[in-house]
Amino acid sequence: MLLAYQRSNLPDFKEKEVYVRGKIVGDVIKDPGYTLTKIRIEESEVKEIEGRKALLKVYGYLPPEANEIAFLGNVSVKGNRIFLHTKEAELDVLSPERGIREFLMERYTKTSMDKSMVPLGLSFLFGQPRELLPSDVQRSFLNTGLVHLLVVSGLHVGTIALVLSKILPRFQGMKLALVGIGFYTLFIVPSEPPVLRASIMLSLVLLSLLTFRRPNMISILLFSGTVILTLYPHYLFSYSFWLSFVATAYIVLAIKDLEASTKVKTLLASASAFTGVAPLVSTFSGVSPFSVIFTPIISPIVLLYSLFGVLSLLTMMSFPPFVDLFNLTGSAFEKSVELTSSISFRLYPQIGLYEAVILVLAGLFFLYALRGYYKLISLAGINLWLLLRAL
Repeated sequence: MLLAYQRSNLPDFKEKEVYVRGKIVGDVIKDPGYTLTKIRIEESEVKEIEGRKALLKVYGYLPPEANEIAFLGNVSVKGNRIFLHTKEAELDVLSPERGIREFLMERYTKTSMDKSMVPLGLSFLFGQPRELLPSDVQRSFLNTGLVHLLVVSGLHVGTIALVLSKILPRFQGMKLALVGIGFYTLFIVPSEPPVLRASIMLSLVLLSLLTFRRPNMISILLFSGTVILTLYPHYLFSYSFWLSFVATAYIVLAIKDLEASTKVKTLLASASAFTGVAPLVSTFSGVSPFSVIFTPIISPIVLLYSLFGVLSLLTMMSFPPFVDLFNLTGSAFEKSVELTSSISFRLYPQIGLYEAVILVLAGLFFLYALRGYYKLISLAGINLWLLLRAL
């Protein structure tokens, strides 16, 4: 972690007339005289900022078809955050590179009978920015705290592994699942922390089973974090990285050695994931307590949505029945979130980052130290603290 910090920590600086090429990954906000958006920097004269996300301010307007752009502009870094400024006249809209990802997204868009479900499908299955969803849909996901269900992570990777492992006999099926996980992670979705974590962890679990060893989930989680920070040290400053790992650590420790039914473990996993990330989320947003209940309730719909999405991928988005079922379950998913949004509410605990980190670490310690249902004491304590800080 210290090595990742040294490699990724950017000093504050300003550079003028710097070449930058990147992809738009955020909502485009147009104001009189300028446009704001987020981009992922693919190439730059300043090598230290490559691979990172930055806030781009264009004096003028971005063309509506812009997806990948190049420009000469000013670069400034403050508090490890990157800010880009350029003029409309300096922008070049580039034709996106056509790989398997772009081909599949285009096939999905053309094959879909229900075009209104395309933005959700692209976000859920291909990791397109959720800012491309209609604003009312975005609000529903945020209000219910179910936005994590849109993140490409363990659900998607696990579904791919499950489907592929059933195609062939046991050990051959697991080997095929390993290939499928790698292909999906490397070529279909962006290399974001949640999907990288899930892919590395599940691959290690499958390798352990193939070599007749019992997987140690805590060791696997720590190893996957080490690999990700070695490859992408700037993720050390990514909320997405920490939210994904904290949620997974809380789930692993909460259900470890717990003798309970599947339903109880599912509810406990939802509660522990919420509790783990709630302090961190509270530092920049509100938290939705009902998401603990909503997540298990709509999970069957989300699982079906993921299943038909994977089947559509395996048929190269060219088999209309699978695509139609994918969109149909997506519609049910969206309507479920909208319904729960009407009865949801958000709390806004007034805590800072250091307090949040202490709460998270304390929770991890007690989840590790306590046994059985005594682990609930740790979860209840954190939630009570946040409730009191919100009053």
